[in-house]
Amino acid sequence: MRSIVTGLLLGVVIFAGATHAWADDAKPADVAKDACGEPCKQPPRCECPDYPCCECRKAKPAKCPPKYDNLRFKENWRPCLCIPCCERDGFWDRIKAKPLTRNNGVWVNVGGQARFRFESFNNIGFGAPADPHDAWLLGRFRLHADVHFGNHFRVFAEGIYADQWEERELGARPIDRNRGDLLNLFAEVHGEGAMGKGGAWAGRRELQTGKQRLVSPLDWANTRRTFQGLGGWWSRGHHSVDAWVTNPVTIRHDDWDEGDDDSVFWGVDYTNRTMTCYSWGGYVYGLDRDLTGETRYTVGARGDGKIPNTRFDWDVEAAYQFGELGAADVSAYMVSATFGWKPCTPCGDPRIGLGFDYASGDSNPGNGTIGTFNQLFPLGHKYLGHADLIGRQNLVAARIEASYKIFPKLTLSAWYHAFWRAETDDAAYSVTGGVLRAAGGSTASEIGTELDVMLAYKIDRHWKCFVEWAHFFPGSFIEQTGASNEVDIWYLGIQGTF
Repeated sequence: MRSIVTGLLLGVVIFAGATHAWADDAKPADVAKDACGEPCKQPPRCECPDYPCCECRKAKPAKCPPKYDNLRFKENWRPCLCIPCCERDGFWDRIKAKPLTRNNGVWVNVGGQARFRFESFNNIGFGAPADPHDAWLLGRFRLHADVHFGNHFRVFAEGIYADQWEERELGARPIDRNRGDLLNLFAEVHGEGAMGKGGAWAGRRELQTGKQRLVSPLDWANTRRTFQGLGGWWSRGHHSVDAWVTNPVTIRHDDWDEGDDDSVFWGVDYTNRTMTCYSWGGYVYGLDRDLTGETRYTVGARGDGKIPNTRFDWDVEAAYQFGELGAADVSAYMVSATFGWKPCTPCGDPRIGLGFDYASGDSNPGNGTIGTFNQLFPLGHKYLGHADLIGRQNLVAARIEASYKIFPKLTLSAWYHAFWRAETDDAAYSVTGGVLRAAGGSTASEIGTELDVMLAYKIDRHWKCFVEWAHFFPGSFIEQTGASNEVDIWYLGIQGTF
């Protein structure tokens, strides 16, 4: 079965390449001529120019309405204050950016989101005795208000209600329920001067850096992830820096969430977007956990872009960790890369990509040095399979991905993943960072493979829906160390944002 699936995916790649070659090379046998004997001008078969040459990026004026952001407090709705409500597009934009004083000195922007997702799981624990077949419905509602006082001060508040209906037989997961709480509640002062723009904030606030490999609000989770503390930001041109000192917030299903006073997460993150064809950045993060005696520092760099005069894109990130865990030293690292190609075809705007991820493991437990990488606060769903079984720790992972627009708003996407343990003396780790299957009992490295297929439809700027199937095929290590049934998952979701 696994070889058949792999063959089908490779067939898609070969077919796309053949189609591209045919589109470039095929010529009509007979060329029609006009009255003067000259060849008639034929309309182009394919309009898909290469990525442009690299240039210095120019500042773009703020637009109304702005694009919705994963971090809603990043959206700039100020330009909409100058546009009368009757001239805005649709009901949802007409209720945005409302002045509270005549001179617009005080104004408020409101927004929100509603999301529902049906999930059906078979053998999520590889068929362990306490692992039933199960299905349930998740719902999430978010509502925020962004109040601006003049040009230098604002207060942002965002609430969340997340719940699960049709109880899981094994009980609700921590990421499924949060029956009324605050995702964001912070005050911010900001200004602009000769050295650029800057600001400082204090309160509860979501964090996101780079491509979300290590720091993410985890939007796939029903509850999302947030922090509380203080921080600041600075930008000048296309340079930006974010810094923070926070406590991760612990979700309490039926009570007010609280910051974890035993854990401190701080960071300084730099991004450079000077050039149009690429961007790059670097960071230093620190994580201190009193309960486990862990002090871990992460130093990393990242870059992404498009190769000029081609149709190739790329995304690379690497990080090294050092510090202490109890009496042991920490020395760990990770590397992640994605390379994509958009073949030129008459329609469909297809893209084919290859991805690779490596996160170190502990090759010699008990020698006084911990080699297992800590994935911090990631969005593993995007890179390591939509079944959400595997975490970025002691891992070698490879994937092939492809997408095709059946219609302008209907996209078919597929991913095929393969997972191995980086070190056979270390465990296989789950998406949460816990142990998926302990080391011992097998020297095999293969954890398994996974196939994900998704059909997504963008109804309009506010609404989108999708249906997805994910299937995990256990490898030798899983088969030799316990229950090893294939895992089968279905998702069906819809989301509206305003």
